[in-house]
Amino acid sequence: MENGAKAEVRMTAEKNYRISGHESFPCRYTWLPKAVRGLNDDPKLFSDDERAMVTLGVGKNMVRSIRFWIQATGVAAPETKGNGYALTDVGRVLLGDRGLDPFLEDSSTLWLLHWNLATDLENPLLAWDYLLNRWHEPELARSAALKVLSKEASKLDDGVSTVTLERLWCKRVGGGR
Repeated sequence: MENGAKAEVRMTAEKNYRISGHESFPCRYTWLPKAVRGLNDDPKLFSDDERAMVTLGVGKNMVRSIRFWIQATGVAAPETKGNGYALTDVGRVLLGDRGLDPFLEDSSTLWLLHWNLATDLENPLLAWDYLLNRWHEPELARSAALKVLSKEASKLDDGVSTVTLERLWCKRVGGGR
């Protein structure tokens, strides 16, 4: 048991949590298929915000958010050489030209994308990781969750405020208080 506790402390200390990058936009239903089609045509689509705005038909902050969500869901990843993005196997198989679900019509695809979000070990999203993998309370109360997320965020160096966490909570989880 003691060894397990030490492993848990070591595991959480090494996590490189992400809280920002999505420009406060939740992932929109059409963004991933649209980004995949755009990347099929132009792997460097996200290297020029202006070009991406025209191609994707969204504003500058949404372009940044789409770039965040394609990486977070495991649909695309930065290329090792250059400044483009390459579709991952998941992105190609699910949403590619001959993909199994190019328009996100199958709920199984959504489950898989959620699983990717909740199990990213290298760069996990703080709220997704904590609330889905480490929350041990019988109920998900807004005040308790915000308190824990605020405590976890304070351990990071990016100075996330309680106001930011509350705003994110209202948009994604609970709506009200």
